[in-house]
Amino acid sequence: MFCMFRAATFLLVFTAAAVAQTPPPGPPFDPLKHANPIVTYVETKDFRPLAPDKVKSEAGIDLLGLGQDEAKQDSLEIADGRYVKSMIILNFRTEVTFYPVIRQKFKMKDDGAEVVMYSFRFPKVALPQDFTQIVLNEASIQKKKKPAEMRFGGQNAETLSIRGVPALYFEKDGQITVYWQEDNVAHTVTANLPRNDLFGIIEDLL
Repeated sequence: MFCMFRAATFLLVFTAAAVAQTPPPGPPFDPLKHANPIVTYVETKDFRPLAPDKVKSEAGIDLLGLGQDEAKQDSLEIADGRYVKSMIILNFRTEVTFYPVIRQKFKMKDDGAEVVMYSFRFPKVALPQDFTQIVLNEASIQKKKKPAEMRFGGQNAETLSIRGVPALYFEKDGQITVYWQEDNVAHTVTANLPRNDLFGIIEDLL
């Protein structure tokens, strides 16, 4: 009976990883400190202005953005990554290398709404890749008595497809956050907009 239960649990977690993007490791989400349930290994106070020509050298990524006819970029900022020698994910203690995070703020021209985008390389975890995906997915859905101890801070993630890839979707008090990975770069977009409007903006990213 025990073996059957373990097999069923593994299948459930593996299936979850297959249909949605694996969330990166990070401390539990605290809305007073963190940008959104995904970007929690840096705090909002950590960001500093960044020149556009420094993005590639400091973050090692190519940015997505919106056309000038659709939105104005209000700011471009970066928060430094860090190396954690010993981080506990479920019951596993492992090394994690977190890479810099780029934050872009856009103001939509049609309605003045603010759209905030975070982009970063997926953290490097010192575990086998397939095993890492299983562990991170299980950690993200792990239930605890205190929301402050849960990876997403008690917020529930839904799954969807965006830009042709699996994604995670969060909504609370009218604020929507969508997370996905594209060309080995992870992205989140957050805004107080109707979901179909935000989905359309994400699909238009260049």
